[in-house]
Amino acid sequence: MRFTPKNRVRRTAAAGVIALAMLGTAGCSAVNEQATTIEYSPSDGILENVGDLQLRNILVVSNGSGEPGRLIGTVINDGAETQKFTLAVGGASLPFELEAGDKVVFEDEAEAQVYVPEVEVDAGTGINTELTVNDDTTTLNIPVVNGDQPDYRPYLPAESEYTPRPTEEPSGETEGH
Repeated sequence: MRFTPKNRVRRTAAAGVIALAMLGTAGCSAVNEQATTIEYSPSDGILENVGDLQLRNILVVSNGSGEPGRLIGTVINDGAETQKFTLAVGGASLPFELEAGDKVVFEDEAEAQVYVPEVEVDAGTGINTELTVNDDTTTLNIPVVNGDQPDYRPYLPAESEYTPRPTEEPSGETEGH
C-alpha cells in the first residue's frame, strides 16, 4: 500500500486533533497549580510553626474595638525539651510552659490565663501578637472573630472579668422645677 502526501496530512491532522482533545480533558491542572497541593489553615485561626512549637488554629474571640478578648487554639511542643513561651497580645503577657511532647489547649484553660484585656482592632481583622520562645521573638497576626458564630460565642470573655464602661445616671432634677 502506498502512502500519498494526502494521507500523511490527514494522519497528522488527526493526531493533532487527538492531542488537543487529550489536553482539553486534562483540565486546568495542565497549566495551573493543583489546589490540593497548597498548604493552608482549614480554620479561622492561624497555623504556624515556631521552633519546636506548633501553633494550631490560634485566634482571639472578641467584639473588638477596645473590648476584651480571649485567646483560643492549641500549641504543641514537638521538641525533646520543655519549652517556655509567652504570647504578648492586647496588653496582656500570657506565659506558658510545655513539657516535651505536651500541648496546651487554650479553650481548656481558665479564662484568666488566656484573657486579653483590650482588642484594639475590629472583629474580622488581625491583631499583632508577639510570641517569645527562648529569647527569640516572632511577630504573628492573629485573626479576631466575634460571637456572631455560635461556635465562638461561649468564648467571649465574661463581663465579670472586666470593668464595664461607666454610664451617666440621671440626677433626678428636671429643668424648670
